[in-house]
Amino acid sequence: MNNGKPAYLTLLLALLHGIAGISILVISAWFIAISAIAPVGFNYVIPAVVIRALALLRIASGYASMWFGHNDLLARIAKARLRVFCQLENSQITDKAYTTEALAQHTEELASKWIAWVAPLSSVVFIFSGLCAAALYLDLPGALYIMALFVAWLVFVAVQGVNALTLAKEANKANKLFRQQSSDFFNRSAIWHLDKSMIQSDAAASNPDSTKIPSASQVWRYQLAQKAKAQQTAWWFQGLAFLFVVLVMSGVSPVASAFVFAPITIVIPMVLLAAPDWASTGFLSVSKFAQYKQSVSALKQLKAKPIKQYRDREIIHSLNLIQFSAKGRHASMVNSSLPANGVVCVSGPSGCGKSSLLQSIIGLLPATGLREIDGIGMPEGMVTNWRYVEQEPIVLSGSISLNLDPAGNDISQNEMSELLSALGLEEILPLTNWVGKAGRPLSGGERKRLALARAILAKPPVLAVDEPFEGLDSYTQQKVSKVLNSLSATTLILVASHTTPDALNVKTHLQLDEADIKTSLQTQCAIS
Repeated sequence: MNNGKPAYLTLLLALLHGIAGISILVISAWFIAISAIAPVGFNYVIPAVVIRALALLRIASGYASMWFGHNDLLARIAKARLRVFCQLENSQITDKAYTTEALAQHTEELASKWIAWVAPLSSVVFIFSGLCAAALYLDLPGALYIMALFVAWLVFVAVQGVNALTLAKEANKANKLFRQQSSDFFNRSAIWHLDKSMIQSDAAASNPDSTKIPSASQVWRYQLAQKAKAQQTAWWFQGLAFLFVVLVMSGVSPVASAFVFAPITIVIPMVLLAAPDWASTGFLSVSKFAQYKQSVSALKQLKAKPIKQYRDREIIHSLNLIQFSAKGRHASMVNSSLPANGVVCVSGPSGCGKSSLLQSIIGLLPATGLREIDGIGMPEGMVTNWRYVEQEPIVLSGSISLNLDPAGNDISQNEMSELLSALGLEEILPLTNWVGKAGRPLSGGERKRLALARAILAKPPVLAVDEPFEGLDSYTQQKVSKVLNSLSATTLILVASHTTPDALNVKTHLQLDEADIKTSLQTQCAIS
């Protein structure tokens, strides 16, 4: 889709919608006034038909503007997220929560600029300019009041813009502080029960505020302040417009006119009265503009560590790990030969390095030792199209289908639906369902299975899954096992899990402990 045409079409339709609304107001005011003094034989049909036609045009252009605008918005969100993906390509994400927010909120702010603030502000400026030009050309009584109101609106917009930029910047700072406080709090709470008094005293010594439970109230206050400022500015603008109406109706007009009592004189007061309804939208649009500017800045500050990447090579016989371990991690040294396909189950006590082993095999973490494909050494780095599903996967704010195909690879809708059903995710269908910010409406197990489905649809030659059965009932475990068993015919699947369902056909079992690794081959068993 062309980036420019849908956006300009949305803007044009928004302008047409606004012009139709103002035209209805002006013609209706004139029609009402002239009806009181109309001579015999006055044709009432033509104005009535024109008003009705303009009303239909206003409805049609408003609907068309929303339809084209939202379709363009969805396309732009997808493209904005792809740009973020490209920015993060070959990178190790250092702040997952912030990155998730960037993929969700900031990309939406970036993509929605046309429908959020460009079209509304442009419409108000165009309509105001047209009204001023028409009023001066016709020499209407009170024409200069229209110009004065336009100038006042521009001043209000400028002041509101400065305030909105300041509040948006402070809101971003408060949000960043809240994320940090939440991370620190949860990191401490995991060991709180060990020695509460010691942890409290140490935390208080380093940071007096660190022992407080994090609160998002400051973030919410800044967000509410943005809306309050916009509303306050709208009230001041409305009051000024009403004052101008009073001045015009009282005869205090900078423009003298020979037809003071003509029906056309009602036009300016009616326009002034109606101006706050359509012009005040600009004040909220300015707040959207401020959020857009902050989102642009935030996306430029994404923190990620570069990861080397190279094209994958088909595994014919085996993936060999020789004196292999995650660098800088407390993990066992692995010497093992993994099959080209089938399920490899990695187990062991908590903290033995199961997750680190999976990430280092995929290439997300640096490693010591060697990785070999059929005896040929692999350089350090991440292999293209090898996939890793972590315990707390990233879920995008969008539809189910967007989460399953974020790169827009035109994956079949039927394929998506069938896979979700096979994983026991029928309840989240249809694919158009919105999962909300960071997938919060979904349970932890649903988010993990959704991420697993996304990885499977990429058709990876190697798939690593961290704790896929955690928190699932036995029936759902069997369904997930069945999917993995079917996939294992062509794919090497690495599963790190404390729980191994009987239904899972494990070909190779890696038992990790504090000192070494035990490798045992198991015969495939039938699914119960």
